[in-house]
Amino acid sequence: MTDSRILGATHDATTSGSRANDDAGRPFRVAGGRHAGGYWIDIPTLLIAGGAFFIGVILWLDNAQGGLTGNGIMKAKQLTPWIIDPAHAPLDPSNYLFFPAYGALCRVLDLLGLWAGDPRRQIALLNALSASLCLCVVYLLVRHITGRRILALLAALFHLACYDVLVLAVINEDIMSSYTVMFSSMALAAIWFARPTALRVCVVAAIFTIGWLFEWRLMFPTLPAMLAALWLCEKRPTIRVAWIALFAGAMLATTAVVALAWHGHAGAVGVTGLLWTGKGVGSSWGGFTWPKVVYLFDGMTGYLLGAGMITIADFPGGWDVWRITGLTMIVAAAAASIAILWRARSSTQAWALAAVFGGTFLAGEVMNFYSQPQDPQMQINVMGWLTLGAALIAGDIWRRRGPAGPRLLAAVSIALLANSLWSLTPVRGADTNWRLAVERIKKVADPTRTVFLLHDFEWSSSYFRSLGATPEPGIADLAAAPTPSPPIRWIGLIATLLRHPDWSPDKHAEALKAEIERARSLGYDVVTVRVWTDTLPELLSETGMVADADRIGALYRVLHDSFVGVRLLDDATAGSVYRLEPKDRAGK
Repeated sequence: MTDSRILGATHDATTSGSRANDDAGRPFRVAGGRHAGGYWIDIPTLLIAGGAFFIGVILWLDNAQGGLTGNGIMKAKQLTPWIIDPAHAPLDPSNYLFFPAYGALCRVLDLLGLWAGDPRRQIALLNALSASLCLCVVYLLVRHITGRRILALLAALFHLACYDVLVLAVINEDIMSSYTVMFSSMALAAIWFARPTALRVCVVAAIFTIGWLFEWRLMFPTLPAMLAALWLCEKRPTIRVAWIALFAGAMLATTAVVALAWHGHAGAVGVTGLLWTGKGVGSSWGGFTWPKVVYLFDGMTGYLLGAGMITIADFPGGWDVWRITGLTMIVAAAAASIAILWRARSSTQAWALAAVFGGTFLAGEVMNFYSQPQDPQMQINVMGWLTLGAALIAGDIWRRRGPAGPRLLAAVSIALLANSLWSLTPVRGADTNWRLAVERIKKVADPTRTVFLLHDFEWSSSYFRSLGATPEPGIADLAAAPTPSPPIRWIGLIATLLRHPDWSPDKHAEALKAEIERARSLGYDVVTVRVWTDTLPELLSETGMVADADRIGALYRVLHDSFVGVRLLDDATAGSVYRLEPKDRAGK
């Protein structure tokens, strides 16, 4: 079976159906060799070998959070009702299809005995399977464009080796399945929109919609890119508008079908509620600030390289060398890719590729600049062009200088993979280490008589939640000590910063002090994990973009002006554990 039969022959709208004209409309094909065959070997091999590799990394890593965030723990808590009682589990408009789909798949994993009853790790396993499917999509895209089997296989390896792809494939964040579906729609659009038909436009729109119904924010980088591709690849003005209208109509129709299918279910919303959920808008993450420029560059560099380089003690240049190295590689790849596409500008295939992948990058980085530019979940979709660019560069070198192209791509991919695995080594074993650390903390702080004060963005809060703490911080409904049965209760150091970004520094400080005093008035000890010994610069670094120095400074001062810390434990994993006591009492 040939790639044309799988994806449909793509050529310039002005050509006839001849082979010569078809090749002219596919300017990135590497001449010579066999272009057909091997699909029924390569696709299952990529699926099985890729899945086995990702699962192997999961077992080796022993860290379902991967050193990124504790969001996966929250997703696991949110997923649990969909595993236990899907008929009554609430839908989340921003992840409308994610929880129903993953809930059903987790029930299958339970039946198979694979991490049964542990959705925190089951999500990572399902992400690994999604990522292996994405490798197959990369293979089909590059195979169709270049006509070369080896380039397609190496492009899949390059994609796997990019740090953000690898890490999000082996941890429990919720983006990988959404990304796989979205990348599939982008791959089809990059091929089919060079010569669109009504069926092709509708199929791409439907797959695209399913992708953002898994994760709503994925809509915004790629929607303008899709529309730009339809506009640029069609010369007739009226037909341009017709293609765009058809795409929008198919997207709305798919959204309506999904909304109708879940009508009446707990948390169900209509079409408008799905098109705009407002996730992240107006939150402490939102807004354009100058520090985010650096975060944006770090996010792009991290996509490719991770951050293993900067963990080396006394590494010369530190962050600057890491940042410059990554950005130099990315800019060089972008410049070479643009030059290759520009030379082929007479072909609509070049315009489709540039619009879909380049447009997603440009629109996505603008959105990231507003939200969380350093977050791998925000970068993975918009940096997908890098894999395509690497394949185009390798193919161009092959056409000019022979097999040096694939050799270079192989060498770069292997080096990237080694770097990505190395970048994960500092966070290996965190699941086991933190489980043991929490047990040690419980021995010096009885959970039935203790309220813990934890930094919401620090690993203590993530692992406490995974090991029995309430998903959200707060003690508004807490009864007098002792609690008859845990879950562990906790106060979030920056909880009000996340919920009320408009509050003044003094109001945040007063709220934190009041919550600590209320816990103590109910008969609980208030015990900090790492928070008490953190310096103000350390707290600022851990909090990131969600608060300024004035607000963090107010929290720091109210703690140290109002309380003293009594050391309970110095733990190798969790850090310092202190019990808070009022200063006036401590001085008596």
